[in-house]
Amino acid sequence: MNMSKLIFKKETHQYFLDDKELISVSRIIDNYLGFGYSHIAPEVLKNASNRGKWVHKLNELYLQNINEENIINNLLKKLKPLTNNINHSYCKKSLMFLKEKFKDKNNYEFIIEKPIADNYLIAGTPDLVYLDKNENKYYLVDYKTYACIDEDKLKRIKLQLTAYYWMIKCNQGDIDISNKTYVYLTNKNTQQEIEIEITDELILEWINAKTKYFKGEDE
Repeated sequence: MNMSKLIFKKETHQYFLDDKELISVSRIIDNYLGFGYSHIAPEVLKNASNRGKWVHKLNELYLQNINEENIINNLLKKLKPLTNNINHSYCKKSLMFLKEKFKDKNNYEFIIEKPIADNYLIAGTPDLVYLDKNENKYYLVDYKTYACIDEDKLKRIKLQLTAYYWMIKCNQGDIDISNKTYVYLTNKNTQQEIEIEITDELILEWINAKTKYFKGEDE
């Protein structure tokens, strides 16, 4: 998954390849579904964003760090005074889940938040792609910290995972990626692994979403 010239600016959620700005997967999907956040209070959005960032960061450190107990015991303790109890609880749940899911890290390779591009037009960043060495197969994962996943959110998640799956499959020929993808959902009540199978219908819908977006750009 070598995209060395691809630059992702997290602050503005912008992608650049050879100084050309690419369109993000999120923008295409939100345009296609008419998905927006204007109905949600700014404070709620800010809290949700902070919570998601902490979970992502701790998960990243855990998967990268050989001394996993150091992440679980020490970093979590340092985190608690910096954030509220809810965020701390989310991070702890997520880390405990990863510890159980990937019991022997030697059986896996982790590609964490690696930006990918499609035909110099579209870019996105999967939260996690991991190689199961026993199967010699890659799996795609997205982290979510939604309070719940309703029908609209599920549609968006499915298209997001489909976009990443299709981009990897089309542009990274050396990777055998499974059409079984996963959402790791962390919230106040649960820690859950949700399997989403990438179907031909979902791939067609992603292609339609891209076509609609770029057709609108031309008009």
